[in-house]
Amino acid sequence: MRRRIWLGLAMVAALGLSAQQASPPALPPSPAEKALQRPYSLDDGKPTQGQQTDAGPSALRAFGSLVLVLGLVSLSLWALKKYGRGRLPGSGHGKLKVEETLALGDRRFVSILEAEGERFLIALSPQGIALLARLDGLEQANGAGGFEQTLAQQGDLGRPMPVKEMEALLKQSGGGQ
Repeated sequence: MRRRIWLGLAMVAALGLSAQQASPPALPPSPAEKALQRPYSLDDGKPTQGQQTDAGPSALRAFGSLVLVLGLVSLSLWALKKYGRGRLPGSGHGKLKVEETLALGDRRFVSILEAEGERFLIALSPQGIALLARLDGLEQANGAGGFEQTLAQQGDLGRPMPVKEMEALLKQSGGGQ
């Protein structure tokens, strides 16, 4: 098996050597080939790759470009901070803010919302949202534990509550008008 491989390689080498010896002699270059081999020069005054132009101090240009880019970036950040901040979502300039949220389990939550200076205690459940109480001055009267006390006064929200019972609770607190 190895002999056949060696024999095949030897035959290919011999054919390659004989083909190289049998190539015709090289022809002299044609006039077009001679024209292509001559160096080509442009004397029209335009810079090319091989020519050097008087570019001036490149370090000064690089420093100037860096100062320009940094100035544009700082100007953009200043403009975004001054004019664009109120228009971005979550920027804190909205009229409605969630002050605190307490999870009660089973996808039920109680939250304190502030809207235009007024504060509200609301209940969130899969069935909807309900206003439990207005907290205008109520939390200051109760002291530090105002949130927990107000929540305890309004009923047990950990259990499912029928809609009619929730409406009655809202009418008692004065928030369902």
